[in-house]
Amino acid sequence: MSRLGTASVALILGIAVAGSAAGASSPSVAAGAAAARGEVSEAQPPFVVASTLDAKKVLPHRIRWIARPNLAASQVSKVEFLIDGRVRWDEEKTPYVYGDNSNWLVTSWLAPGLHRFTVRAEAKDGRIARRTTVARVVAAPLPPAALRGKWEHSFGAGTWLLTVDKVGWKILDPFGTGNLIDVAYFSGGRLQARGGIFTKVDDPFEGNGWCQALNVPVNYRWSVAGDTLSLTHFGADRCTDGGEAAKQHYAWVGAWTRAA
Repeated sequence: MSRLGTASVALILGIAVAGSAAGASSPSVAAGAAAARGEVSEAQPPFVVASTLDAKKVLPHRIRWIARPNLAASQVSKVEFLIDGRVRWDEEKTPYVYGDNSNWLVTSWLAPGLHRFTVRAEAKDGRIARRTTVARVVAAPLPPAALRGKWEHSFGAGTWLLTVDKVGWKILDPFGTGNLIDVAYFSGGRLQARGGIFTKVDDPFEGNGWCQALNVPVNYRWSVAGDTLSLTHFGADRCTDGGEAAKQHYAWVGAWTRAA
């Protein structure tokens, strides 16, 4: 075969090989062609949500319950917090915290035993992510015997009603709204209001209406003589909306009379 003939055969063979390779369905070529036709898009990562209750077997009296979706906040529609299948709190903006920012899940209102704690996140594209923890709740400690029961107190516009039990302090003000507050008891006749308790979505009778930062502690000394409960505030009271008269201790301090 002449040199020209050999070159021609080589050229022909080269074109055939190149054509065969081009016709093969290599991943990069196929993906590029499909993308150009609008047939294939990059797969979305799985939508998941984490919970600060993950891996907990027993919950303490109070605990931070925060949901953390793996999507940017701009892609999240809302996050719901469910206990035993019922929505107890929801958030539409980050951080997604049960009981409002800086607050806690207080378990004193739940019956002792196992409960299901679920965070359910909904993306704006309709995807749903869930995370469930099954954990045990222990019985809430009882308040001191002398404090337990119902009390009333005249202040400002009228009479305030107070119920003290293992759940916390339930306060009904003269305007018909209320507060449900987590209270800790210490030796020497001291107690501390530690923040709001939330059990229902948008309930005006729960939480701590005095506090902008719901988890701000306020300290008191207490004593009971006969049917009179005396409360005295000490230390800082940062539960205020900016006005001195709105501070929590203005409504709490003084003499409370045991109610029927």
